[in-house]
Amino acid sequence: MKKTLKGTKAETLLELKSLGMPVPDVYFFSVEKWLNSKENVISEIETFFHNCNSLAIRSSAKAEDTADSSMAGAFHSVLDIKINKQQILKGINEVINSFDNNLDNQVLIQPMVTNVQMSGVVMTKSLNDGSPYYVINYDDVTGKTDSVTSGNSINKTVYIYNGVKDEDFDSLNLLALLNLVRNLENIYTNTPLDIEFAIDNDGMVHLLQVRRITTENKWNEKINSLVSQRIYFLREYIDMLMHPRLSLNGKKTLLGIMPDWNPAEMIGVVPHPLAMSLYRELITKNVWREAREEMGYKALPNVELMVSLYGRAYIDVRNSMNSFLPSGLDENISEKLINAYIDNLERDPHLHDKIEFEVVFTCYDFEFEETLKNRYPGLLSDKELNEFKELMRCITREALVNKPGSSLNISLSNIEKLKEKQYNFNGNEYQNPFILSDRINILISECKEFGTKPFSIIARHGFIAEVLLRTALSKGVFTEKRLSELRKSISTVAGEMSEKFNQVCANELDKDSFLKEYGHLRPSTYDILSPRYQDRDNLFDGELQKKQTKESKFTITEEEKKALDDLLVKHKLKIDSSDFLIYVKKAVVGREYAKFVFTKHVSEIIELISKWGQMQGFNREDMSMLSVQDITDYLFSPITEHKKKYYKKKIKIAREAFNVASSFKLNYLIRSSRDVNIVPMQRNQANFIGNDIIEREIIFLNPYSNDIPDLSGKIVCIEGADPGYDWIFSKGISGLITKYGGANSHMAIRCAEMDIPAAIGCGEQPFERILNAGSCLLDCQRMNLEPSSLKIN
Repeated sequence: MKKTLKGTKAETLLELKSLGMPVPDVYFFSVEKWLNSKENVISEIETFFHNCNSLAIRSSAKAEDTADSSMAGAFHSVLDIKINKQQILKGINEVINSFDNNLDNQVLIQPMVTNVQMSGVVMTKSLNDGSPYYVINYDDVTGKTDSVTSGNSINKTVYIYNGVKDEDFDSLNLLALLNLVRNLENIYTNTPLDIEFAIDNDGMVHLLQVRRITTENKWNEKINSLVSQRIYFLREYIDMLMHPRLSLNGKKTLLGIMPDWNPAEMIGVVPHPLAMSLYRELITKNVWREAREEMGYKALPNVELMVSLYGRAYIDVRNSMNSFLPSGLDENISEKLINAYIDNLERDPHLHDKIEFEVVFTCYDFEFEETLKNRYPGLLSDKELNEFKELMRCITREALVNKPGSSLNISLSNIEKLKEKQYNFNGNEYQNPFILSDRINILISECKEFGTKPFSIIARHGFIAEVLLRTALSKGVFTEKRLSELRKSISTVAGEMSEKFNQVCANELDKDSFLKEYGHLRPSTYDILSPRYQDRDNLFDGELQKKQTKESKFTITEEEKKALDDLLVKHKLKIDSSDFLIYVKKAVVGREYAKFVFTKHVSEIIELISKWGQMQGFNREDMSMLSVQDITDYLFSPITEHKKKYYKKKIKIAREAFNVASSFKLNYLIRSSRDVNIVPMQRNQANFIGNDIIEREIIFLNPYSNDIPDLSGKIVCIEGADPGYDWIFSKGISGLITKYGGANSHMAIRCAEMDIPAAIGCGEQPFERILNAGSCLLDCQRMNLEPSSLKIN
């Protein structure tokens, strides 16, 4: 039976109950009736609900749930009222007092749903854009029916594609709920619905409210079909990726936005096409595996690290894990390890941003054997474990040695070669688009050979240093306090930049000198729409409140030195404590320095691409929709029509694809093609830095904005983090929160250096809740992050 959604909340529920929907008993009356006959109304309520333990008294105003406005939450509801005249009277008056003066407004009375195991709200389309997903926001902890709508609980969200099949479900509750939603869609055809529900301990779904989604008029009419057209092929593509692959170990793969080179942090979950193509060309196509091979890891076939799921960037986890196998490892051992790694991550997906610390073995450390046995008991025989251990020890020992031909020293030398080439940067001399394409192509080649590849190697050395330090801590060589002092004693280029930034603000250094050295940095390194430091007019504005930190000097004690030397000898790493600490400093400093240098090449490439676009009549936003190959292919083959017309078509197609990519709902870790249809938005466990507890106002920084607000005393929130954000540390911030990022990311290191409390990589839902609250409690000691009721004047 087809119906039109009209009438008040109470009238709709009564109609649905008459159609057999699982609506709790309904009794309602107008304000006018209440004012004229309160005693009669209360008597009717007592009679109607005589078998009930408690009641829900809710609003059903004329202004609610119209085609233009839901007025959700605008009026009062009183829950869990006992069948008592005084309580009923008081509750009804509270609801009516929240109304406007319309006497036709109604009060809705229903029995309370009890023994609730799950409650929440379902939208039959995505609220923002109308994409074809059921959006279920639910609470399965508190047992309350209004925890989601009241906003007073930490709830969960799952997106379910409208074309989902019953066999895709693991949860009987979600399947039962979806069956109810489908029945409602059959009643109110072509109407996007907002549905409140509760599920009791017997698995019975109770329908509490149905109304129209009022944002429908803002949606792109094509989004439904554009997303739906791609879903089938996306599932097919993921199914193909999950098969075994030639010359790779592992029976299947996983796809993640945070593992390894972490595209979510570096270019965003839905990057602009130019940013993704640059990241691919400079790192994830070939450079990532070539760098590891040079350090003694397994030589891989020509596979890429990153895949694009219709414009959403994911890491192929199997490819990444294979790249950390040591060269020469027996194939049977390799297969066992990769399958165990993948099974571990599939079982515990919250480890997706900590894979190199808690899933995969990427180097030898002081707890290697015991950790392997504890993490993967019985996986390898003693002989197999010994082979794996010795090969990993060989890679680590080779990394630690300080000789001219070591991979660390060669890479640091190559970074200096890249820096030398940057003295010749002068984009103004190229006045021809063909010559500009040539120059862009040359810069890309230089950046890969002398920039991103050596950086990849240096960053791997930095990781080895970190793992060895952590396990030295576990073995009692250092205390937490002493290890913190060691880290703070290492001065990086980022720290030097902060000091010079302070000098500019104190008029001790002129701006031009600072910008000549650091002006190429931008918050999103690979994005043409992210302004550089030198493009920000108010970079140095605002009152500077420098965080007071003492210059840290670290001298190893005799006791620490002996313990570390004994550990290094015991584990046959052929290096003493003094050289080991030199290695740690060289690797950590080198990683930050190499990143700083190669990003100058990236910045120059982006600026030349912008100039190339200007010559064709395109602005930066237009150029963000092209790939770098669109520009360099100009050197390979002539186009078939006028350049402006040709590229305009490409931009239009890319922009439509980008908009569709933004409407896809995909999880941070995809385990199979089923995950395309059912997408739980997991809440990440953030990586907490420090032990401070602070409660402050938050400020969100948009990487595309030139405006720099006053950050003094605030907790800064950013989505991802790279060196382009380092200026925030000179603005007196109290703390930092990032949506994406791992335990060893750039901002984690910087916050540890600067002694600034931080939650790195907190995940999408916590991040959005904090932004909506405007302030938050950041408790690094107890590893807790939550919105705050702090009053902000």
